[in-house]
Amino acid sequence: MFDRLVHIIDELSDRAGQTSAFMVILLFFIMGYEVAARFIFDLPTFWAYELGYMITGLHYIFGIAYVTKMKQHIRVDFIYAVLPPRAQAAIDWVVLTFFLMPATIWITWQLGRVAVEAFIVGETSGESAWNPIIWPLRLMVTIGFSFFALQTIAEVIRAFRMMIGRPVLAA
Repeated sequence: MFDRLVHIIDELSDRAGQTSAFMVILLFFIMGYEVAARFIFDLPTFWAYELGYMITGLHYIFGIAYVTKMKQHIRVDFIYAVLPPRAQAAIDWVVLTFFLMPATIWITWQLGRVAVEAFIVGETSGESAWNPIIWPLRLMVTIGFSFFALQTIAEVIRAFRMMIGRPVLAA
């Protein structure tokens, strides 16, 4: 049962990572258009800056779960690296269970609350003449961060299983 849950969450994180990668391409085209419009045609846009920072933020948020799944976050591991795998798993389990998992779940909850409030009050960005409503961005940030919270749960399961000598089976 837990193996299946971990694999489902890992798949969600893979999809989030693909979404994050797509956003880089999207950002390239938006910024390319802005540069051409501004410097070739002397017609700057009023929306490219805002769309640019929104997509950059979403790129980061949607990438967090994938980076966590791939174990590519930066860590100081000069001691951790020389420990046996089960000891590493025990350290991971403690850190993930008592620090990261509660934090990611709480932050996801708070991001959702902020997205709902933005929807209710009709919040706008206030950054440019475009001034778009901001709740869709806040909702997407909540969704992206929830993938990170789910991946943290998968990592807790993975670390616990490794710690007790029963690693998660490959799909």
